[in-house]
Amino acid sequence: MSLSSHDDLPVAIAIGILSTSDIVDKVLPGLKQSVFRVLGVASRDPERAQLFCVKNDCGDGMSHADMLSHPDIDALYVPLPSGLRNEYLSRAIAARKHVYSEKPMGGTVEDIAQLVGECEAQGLQWMDGTMWYHSTRTKAIEKSIREGDIGPVQHVSAAFTFKAPDDAWLNGGNGRTDKTREPMGCLGDQGWYPLSAILWAYNWELPEKVMATHTTLNTVDTIVACTGTIWFSGGRSAHFDCGCTSAHRSQFEIVGERGTIRVDDLVGGQGRSGDFSAYEVPFIGSNLYVQGDVMGKDRVMQVPPCDHVNELVNAFAACVQHIKEGGKPDPDWPRRTLAVHTVMSAVFVSSQNGGAVVSL
Repeated sequence: MSLSSHDDLPVAIAIGILSTSDIVDKVLPGLKQSVFRVLGVASRDPERAQLFCVKNDCGDGMSHADMLSHPDIDALYVPLPSGLRNEYLSRAIAARKHVYSEKPMGGTVEDIAQLVGECEAQGLQWMDGTMWYHSTRTKAIEKSIREGDIGPVQHVSAAFTFKAPDDAWLNGGNGRTDKTREPMGCLGDQGWYPLSAILWAYNWELPEKVMATHTTLNTVDTIVACTGTIWFSGGRSAHFDCGCTSAHRSQFEIVGERGTIRVDDLVGGQGRSGDFSAYEVPFIGSNLYVQGDVMGKDRVMQVPPCDHVNELVNAFAACVQHIKEGGKPDPDWPRRTLAVHTVMSAVFVSSQNGGAVVSL
């Protein structure tokens, strides 16, 4: 479908969206507030994509193939299911498009290493959709940890859980609970958050070994809950849990030799308010965390609130703009993706083998 209706509009960085999935409703407002110009949305059914575009004022609907080959599109947002995404990511990179990929990743560690390697070789930016990395709060905590405010990190505990709304949803009625769409189930979809928080707290050091201490499967043999232990060098450790069989929690605690840092609303940033819509629509939050001293005295630390999506999109846009001006891709983002997928894949192997310890 022609994009001529937009030819007279200035386009700083042209981006296409390679799906009409639900997460697009969360991300699209962030793309629109940025320097990106959304030229269209793709679907297996171009008519469906066109209806989506008309409803949301976001360019023109087209097929996946048309979007991948479109010469005016600089970057692609790829929110396809994990089980399908890698093929399209590879095609996008071959077509010299910068990629903003939803997470979790699919395939093997070697598959993702190849994709990020292809991106680097082409001089393209890779970024995954882990929104919380980009918040003002995350950056403030990261600075505090790196400057030694709580001393060397010794332990991290992190969780992301919520209760499935009904049995049909729990037993394959949602992408998270159907391994044909999300191969690692809730370990993939929800486990990405606590595992990323753990690795981030340890400054992206890979652990020595992992173990899935408990795994729950649904009636279609998909992980719907998982807990585990992670060992780092020098006696340091971490614990995580995730899934859709218990009450809502979205949190981490980082324990150092001289203090602690705690966040109780990691993923959505909405505080302990019960406002689950923060996961589905634009939301401004993440304005505080708790820092404890060596004696256990806590202080509430205030930071400027933000919308995670806007911060991620702006970071991606800045990377792409830097490359367009002659710079190089930022290697930190693909490094993070590969690290989390490496650990998650090891946990998944452990979960499939009765909780056996898996060395990295």
